[in-house]
Amino acid sequence: MTKKELLEYFEFNSEEEKEEAEFYIAVKGIVLHTKILKYLDFNFHNGQKISWESVSGQLRQDKLLRDKLYIYLATLEEYIRAYIANKYEDDVGHSFWINGIGKRNRIRNNIEAGLNLFDILEEVDFGTLIQQVKKLPEEDIIRLFGDKGTDQNIEAVRELRNAVSHHKFMFSHKFLKCDINGVINDTLESNIKNLRQLLPEKYRFGTNGSGGITGDMRKCKIFI
Repeated sequence: MTKKELLEYFEFNSEEEKEEAEFYIAVKGIVLHTKILKYLDFNFHNGQKISWESVSGQLRQDKLLRDKLYIYLATLEEYIRAYIANKYEDDVGHSFWINGIGKRNRIRNNIEAGLNLFDILEEVDFGTLIQQVKKLPEEDIIRLFGDKGTDQNIEAVRELRNAVSHHKFMFSHKFLKCDINGVINDTLESNIKNLRQLLPEKYRFGTNGSGGITGDMRKCKIFI
């Protein structure tokens, strides 16, 4: 589909709206906009049009969701790094350290070179950090996540992080399955619940029980 063909499906209230559509198609791509139209159950073959306002509203909601999730994913990343560094800063002589792909991710090599563990972990990307967590002793995983830190749940949050970081359209992205209190699902809502259950408790519901990631998701019209 070309940009001209895509624009034919939109109904504009003003020339400014059309210019906005052209801008976002150039920035975010034709394919992303077709994904949004499919998510909105738009029929490409019945000759009807959809208001640009509906599409731009979905774009804003998607951005708001990604922005909010990024905060909590960064918090989880920070929490994991802090836990590992706090426990093993002066006790690095273990066999569970890994080397990820690329110089910055070679945790074991950098430890053997005498670099500071916290500084090493600050440079490691999230995917390598997740792989390192899975190599930690079981007692550490329990201390970090309770009984929720299964390989399945840890891999699911890694994919959620990838989707946010790579600006995927969150509402139709295919996520990994995760376990929420015995219910296994791959929906967006389940994956956000999985992130919540892996976060430190304060960030799940806030200090008053209605904040944290739960409250921020309500602002995104996602009720978990």
